[in-house]
Amino acid sequence: MLSEDLEEKNIRLEERISEFIELLENRDALNQDLVNRNRELKAKLNSHLTIKNEFEEDESFLIIGLELLLLLKKHRYNQLKNETHWLLLYAAINMLYGDISGIVKLVGLTSQEMKVCYLTYIGLNNSEQAEILNIEANTIKKYKNRIRNKLKIEGDTQLSVYLSLLSEPNNK
Repeated sequence: MLSEDLEEKNIRLEERISEFIELLENRDALNQDLVNRNRELKAKLNSHLTIKNEFEEDESFLIIGLELLLLLKKHRYNQLKNETHWLLLYAAINMLYGDISGIVKLVGLTSQEMKVCYLTYIGLNNSEQAEILNIEANTIKKYKNRIRNKLKIEGDTQLSVYLSLLSEPNNK
């Protein structure tokens, strides 16, 4: 009887040990699953933070470009001090009016021709452009003729109309 009792206790003990081993194995699998999920979440978070930072940086540049455009429209031309300001202005114009960067980059415009092209696109007249660029109005006309030749604009089509027709709408 004593031996049967011991044997029965031994069997129950072995069953309990088996249950504990199974629980430990499950716990290890669950822990590994949690570790994997944690890695995935960290990767997603890093990705979102990167996108957020890029967006905030792009947004800052856009705000500066829009401010430059506003100053330009208010005839405060001295704010366009360097090429970086012009690039920011181009980005703001492309966003608000439609993108013409594809049109003007293909034909190899000079920096000055690019400025005239964008200023024409937003509707500034020759005298306003001349004042902004600190050159004569006749020089603006010469630039526009060169731009028209490079873009192969024929007939009486105005540069501003041509750019408006071929601009790509911004769908953001």
